[in-house]
Amino acid sequence: MSEAEKQAMLARGERLRQAAQIVGITHAAKSAGLAYTTLRDYMNGQEMKFSAAITLARVCGVSIEWLAHGTGPGPRAAGDAAPAAGMPETDEAGRRVPLRGGHQTVIPWHNVTGQTEEGLRIGKAWLDAALPRDPAGLRLLTASGDAMRPTLQDGDLLIVDTAATAVSGGALYALRIGGETVIRRLDRRFDGGLRAMADNERYPSQDIPPEAAAGLAVLGEIVWSGGLPRG
Repeated sequence: MSEAEKQAMLARGERLRQAAQIVGITHAAKSAGLAYTTLRDYMNGQEMKFSAAITLARVCGVSIEWLAHGTGPGPRAAGDAAPAAGMPETDEAGRRVPLRGGHQTVIPWHNVTGQTEEGLRIGKAWLDAALPRDPAGLRLLTASGDAMRPTLQDGDLLIVDTAATAVSGGALYALRIGGETVIRRLDRRFDGGLRAMADNERYPSQDIPPEAAAGLAVLGEIVWSGGLPRG
């Protein structure tokens, strides 16, 4: 790891410390489902998974852009009762709901993940430029395992377009198989079936016959993926 990468990770850890101190470090760790020692290591500059960074940003009331890069909405002063830009407010029943106005929007987690977080706050300008799709169908998933390496790494954040379930050759799709979410590259066969391919050569391709392909639970196309950068 280069010196520049080390300094970037230390700076990220210091931003996390600033945000966590406002809400309380113990509270931040508990709300994020982390051991106190794990949060301490993150604050000291240890590398963290992007999924952990997203949860900590939500708990601490900052944007993921600020936590990762130091840009965008940062920590609010203690005692400031107003919600941060793009943060969820509550409805009349006390449930937290995402804001729809302003310069940010919230992409929620796909319900099959069991996630309870509101989702990822993201700039509308970036979303319009990077993903020219209807945001209503966008959902978050987290990559798991090594089947799609080097394209996807374990813990990478994924944005899936749930409106795009028709398979077009070679794209990545999220599938629901046996109660689990699986990411594979799908291609159509001449007989109407599908070929499911992993990018890791350790995992062989699988041919899905037409009758099985017709009942395959395609959650949507993976339209963006990313991890927390070091530099």
